[in-house]
Amino acid sequence: MTEVETGRGWEHRVGVVRDSGARTEHTVRLSWADHEHWSGGRDSPSRVIENLFRLLVEREREQEIPERFDAATARRWWPGVDEAMKGGWQAGA
Repeated sequence: MTEVETGRGWEHRVGVVRDSGARTEHTVRLSWADHEHWSGGRDSPSRVIENLFRLLVEREREQEIPERFDAATARRWWPGVDEAMKGGWQAGA
């Protein structure tokens, strides 16, 4: 995974390896506002993206993870993502 700071946050390149061995790569943008919203500033942007991808991979049967997207769009795919992300931080994920 790579992380590049942008004018409004960060852009991450993420590789996902499924149980089947299949690998996909994704580019995801994370704004400063979403970083703060999901982690309260407690953890690095890359950790926020790791947590988001863990949750998205679990739900991938419902919504395929696009090759490029903004992290905030996960709210449209899964209305409960905010609670799941905040729960993950509280649980120390």
